[in-house]
Amino acid sequence: RTASFRPGVARQSSRRLVLVELNRLMLERSELDGSNGEVVLARDDRRARHVREQIWREKTTATLRVGVVDGGVLDACGASLRADGSVVLETNAGARRALGALAPRPGLDVLLAVPAPLRLKRLLPVISSLGVDTLWLVGARRSDRAFFGASLLRDLPRWTKNAGTIHPTEARGRLRELLVEGAEQSGFAAIPRLALVSSLSTALRAIDNRTDLVKCAAHPDRGDDFTVLHHPSGDIVRVPRPLTTADLFAMRPPPPDARLLLAVGPDRGWDEPDELSLFAKHGFHLVTLGPRTLRTDVALVSLIALLSDRLAEARRPLSPRSGRA
Repeated sequence: RTASFRPGVARQSSRRLVLVELNRLMLERSELDGSNGEVVLARDDRRARHVREQIWREKTTATLRVGVVDGGVLDACGASLRADGSVVLETNAGARRALGALAPRPGLDVLLAVPAPLRLKRLLPVISSLGVDTLWLVGARRSDRAFFGASLLRDLPRWTKNAGTIHPTEARGRLRELLVEGAEQSGFAAIPRLALVSSLSTALRAIDNRTDLVKCAAHPDRGDDFTVLHHPSGDIVRVPRPLTTADLFAMRPPPPDARLLLAVGPDRGWDEPDELSLFAKHGFHLVTLGPRTLRTDVALVSLIALLSDRLAEARRPLSPRSGRA
């Protein structure tokens, strides 16, 4: 297993160690602001250790791919290794201008039923690496309320039904470390902002203020005539059939400046029919990956990838010949 920071991924072959350099060293803005022409990563800093042990090995000077969290990136930052094992990054005026820029925000938000703490730890770097602007962590009928008490979420404000306007916040502590790990993997500097909301209905009311969103909720395809018993009323209720992402975008092609919101439920899915009706009330389209009820992490990663690709296609400039660039 490689170190938690992976600008290079090491693979052991039968003959030699093969190093594939993929990623980017990420700095906090305070490190850049406090520098005077250079940023020094101390010998025991995990980033310095990774440069020594995985990227350079026998080198003492070269360039590195560097970025600032939620800021700019630089693909050839001058760097050198000191005798004491620390790594020096050159931050001249040009480098500071590039790194001091603001990172472009992804065009996709995710609303996720709070998963178990261990699974959330595994998901956060993945979500960050795939490119998500805001991550809403919400309660759902089929998720465990005890997950809100996880130590990982301790520093995150929790919004309840009596909350006014909900403001997603920057992650701190261990949450931030996990999201930065995803940025280090992808090489893109923006990390998700977070909102922890006690109930789905509270989150959806807050999201109603966003008129620029194409809203999608993931659900298995039960077929055309699937019905369920609505327990409070005793009525038999038909569950609407979800669309594939291809059908949704064919039916409603998003404009180039569109933003998407994807809602993914717990492993057992969103409650039928109450939570599905709530999504419909708030303007969501049901989308599906087929008839299988998938684990949260499988559905989440698959749909983020599909929707991000659709969004990129919508934003691609037109080509005179083929219709696309």
